[in-house]
Amino acid sequence: MSSQSITLPRPLAANWIISGREDLTWFIGPAIVSYAVLALMAAGFPLTPLYLIWLLGIDGPHVLATVTRTYFDPAERKRLGLWLLVVIPAAMLGPILVAAGAEAFFYIFAISWLHYHIAKQHFGFVMLYKHKARERGRTDYLLDRWFLLTSLMLPFGRFAVRNFFSVLPTLPAVQRLDDLLLVACAVLTAAYLLRQIQKWNQGEPLNTPKLMLLAAVVPLQWIAFGHATANPSDGLMRAGIVLGLFHSFQYHRLMWFHNRNRYTDPEGETGAGLAAILARRVVYYFGAAVVLNLVLAVAPARFMPSPWVKAAVWGIPFTHYILDSKIWRVRGNKDLAAALRL
Repeated sequence: MSSQSITLPRPLAANWIISGREDLTWFIGPAIVSYAVLALMAAGFPLTPLYLIWLLGIDGPHVLATVTRTYFDPAERKRLGLWLLVVIPAAMLGPILVAAGAEAFFYIFAISWLHYHIAKQHFGFVMLYKHKARERGRTDYLLDRWFLLTSLMLPFGRFAVRNFFSVLPTLPAVQRLDDLLLVACAVLTAAYLLRQIQKWNQGEPLNTPKLMLLAAVVPLQWIAFGHATANPSDGLMRAGIVLGLFHSFQYHRLMWFHNRNRYTDPEGETGAGLAAILARRVVYYFGAAVVLNLVLAVAPARFMPSPWVKAAVWGIPFTHYILDSKIWRVRGNKDLAAALRL
């Protein structure tokens, strides 16, 4: 009796947050929209309509969508407590720094926090995919974390140094540091790829959704800031639109997934107040986010165009960043884990 060796198919894990179709459409696929908008910009399409669509219809509403499961939910108001008052110092910070003559410093800080927030959200999705695939290894966790955060923050950091500071890019020490960071990023990328090859060769399952997300967002980050560097006068806005689109589509879908699961359940709906009403239809949820954005962010900046008001409006995104760091922590939050089907 002769024996034959049988080649088994390589293991690929496809543990989606919602489903394959939904995740590819909303959590990974929006990179296609961002690349398309980037192509339009590179082809000379006017920036103003793209900016208005982004601000009024997608990115601005995603910031205020946080309200639908914090301020509008009695249980979350009780759980978060004084954290909900963070909007007050957040809105005061900008005007104080403007009055102190540190307006430029304030906006460097605000933009840097914005892009760190975007990077952290992408890592949050990586962690959800790791949880779904039951990836528990410390080595893979560290590689995922440092590869993603480095790949997303280094392009922004290099752009910021070149465009926010006139002297720094000319200093030899800064130039050497830039070269060193690029080499370190290349080494980290090589280590990440080698780790995936090692897992493949050892027959360990590869986390397909996670790798697809990384393959979508990492090149986009470098290309977006490369395009921004080539257009220094409005490059920051261009990169913000491109990267914010991806980020906002992800956020809206995850928020709607959470709200529907949590507030339309008979047990969860009881006592959930306005949060439960807005979760009944997507048009209620999105309409509320659009209106809140117009009233709280767009209208003040439009009708009271002073540097103090403009800086104060940044308190709304700051509040969004802070509350997001509190409301999406799955560990120890059984209601959140259940709503995300974890």
